[in-house]
This record gives sequence, C-alpha cells and structure tokens, in this order.
Amino acid sequence: MSESNKNLSKNELITVSIIFVVVLITGLILIALGFNEAFYSSSSTIRSIFKAITYLGEPIVFIVMVAVFFIIYDKSFAKNLTLSLLFTSYLNEFFRNIFQDPRPATNIDPGEVSPENPAGLIETYYGFPSGHTATAIATWGYIGYDFRKRLYIVIIMGIIIFLVAISRMIIGVHDLQDVIGGFSLGLVVLLLFTYLEPYGTKQFNALNLPIKLIVIVVVSLVLFLLGTFLFPTSGTELLPVPVAFSDTGRMSQVTGVLLGFGIAYVLENEYVKYEPSKLDLKWKIINLVIGLVILFVVYFALEAIRGVFDSVFYRYARYAIVGFVLAYLIPLLFVKLNKIQ
Repeated sequence: MSESNKNLSKNELITVSIIFVVVLITGLILIALGFNEAFYSSSSTIRSIFKAITYLGEPIVFIVMVAVFFIIYDKSFAKNLTLSLLFTSYLNEFFRNIFQDPRPATNIDPGEVSPENPAGLIETYYGFPSGHTATAIATWGYIGYDFRKRLYIVIIMGIIIFLVAISRMIIGVHDLQDVIGGFSLGLVVLLLFTYLEPYGTKQFNALNLPIKLIVIVVVSLVLFLLGTFLFPTSGTELLPVPVAFSDTGRMSQVTGVLLGFGIAYVLENEYVKYEPSKLDLKWKIINLVIGLVILFVVYFALEAIRGVFDSVFYRYARYAIVGFVLAYLIPLLFVKLNKIQ
C-alpha cells in the first residue's frame, strides 16, 4: 500500500511554499534581467543528452509508470497518480490555448527539417505554460508526496522534475517563462489535488455502480467537447496550415484516458478485484512483463493506424481503449492466470 494518504504537515507545507516562492522569484528576476532564452544550448551533444532526458515527461513514460504501479504496487495509488496527471494536463492545455504564447526563437533545429516538418519546428503548439514541466510535477511530484517519509525518494523525484524542466529550455522548445508557468500550475494543481482527492473519492465511492459510470462518461465527454469546440485546432497552431480537429489535439488524449481508465477502474474493483499486494515477487514480475507487453502492443498498434482516421475523435477513442485495457482487461487476465497457478 502507499506510504501515506494524509495531507502535508504544517512544516512540509511551509517547506513546499518556500521552494515555490524561491523558484518563482528567481525565475522572474532572471526574466527581468533578459535571461528568458539564455538556457538554450547550441551544442548538438548537449541537446541530444537533454532530448533523452525530456522523454521523462512524455505520455508513454507516464502510461508505463501507471501500469507498473497498478500491476505490482497499489491500484488506488495508480488511480490517484493518473488523475493528478490528467487534471494537470487538461488545465495546462486549456491555459496554453488561452495565452497563445509562441514558442521561443530557439524552437528551430536544422537537423529536424523534413518534408513533414519543413520549418524545422520541434514543437508545433503554443508554449506557455510548459506541459512537460507541469506534468512532471503532477506525476513525479505525486510520487514524492506519497513517499515523502523516505527522503531519498523525494530528492530523486525533485531531481527528475528539475532535469525535465531545464531540458525543455536547453533543447530550445521552451523559454524560462514557459517553465516557470508550468512549474506554478503543476505545483498548485498537485497541492489542491492532494487535499481534495480524499473527499472526492469518499463521495464518489458512496455512489452505486451505474451512477459512477454515468459520472465518468459525462465528465469525460463534457471536458472532451469543451476542449474540442473551444480550441478546434489545439496542437496545430504553429503548423504552416492549421488543421481543424487534427489528431494532435492534446485534450482529446487526456479525456480519452479519463473515460477508458475511469470505467475500467470502477468495473475492475466491482468484478475482478485484482490485488497485487497478495502476490509474491515472482508473480508480480511475471504479471508486469505480460502486462507491459500487452499494453505496448495495443498502444503502438493503435498509434500505427492513426493516419487512417486522423482526428481528435480517434485520439479520444484510442486513449480510452488503452486506459480500459490497462485497468480492466489486463487485471482480468492476471486473476485468471494467478488462479490457475
């Protein structure tokens, strides 16, 4: 089970607040002094290193993380980690489309030029706030929060967040103000989530099964339609020719996971009841390998045919399928396999 589901203590909250204020003030001072784009490196070697680091903020990494925690650790923790990531991602994309802040001039890399990307753009959507920074806090930060009694884990999570954030500036796809914005949004949402989640979970668990499913479907569809129709070209703003309802829409990805994972989580708790804590180490490892293989096959198979459909509606359905496979079909398989043994 997770280390703790209690709120931050007074001293912990003060520490987090001090870190937030110090980072914010330092960032604003550097921006005022003209260092907004000063972290970009023209060295191809350094950029290559930090391009690898920046993948720690990619969706596939978060999917794998959730899968690992769900399969071998604790389903409730995996659920909370997923919700923290989804809420932060959605709000980040919402604010990004509100502010419509262009990427920095360093968002050009001659080595990235291709027929599909003629301008050499590394990122093709608005920059403020930084999504990688915000979601890094939502995920790695939530892990640090839950395991905060183990200082070394908190330190490791903090280092990962810092490296992901600074990597976005070093490879030139974000400037300092983007990262400060992502840091602020991610931390505020994370703190609110840790305080509101226990109450929300209690109220949700009090509902009967049909109402739970209806709530998940309604919330997911409302958020999906809101994002789709308010920002129909979300994710294509900097492309030479914006494409309405392009598959690059990030909000459809987030709301799709919310739908598939949410429904699966509720049904799994009701009918399957997979409990990783009851398994020995051997079966945890076996289940993890099998689960990740299935997840990768489904994920990349759906990814491979996205060009056929090319719409936010397909991305919504695609990520809903991935979420459902992870939280229901894979645990169902494990229960049957483990019972046989």
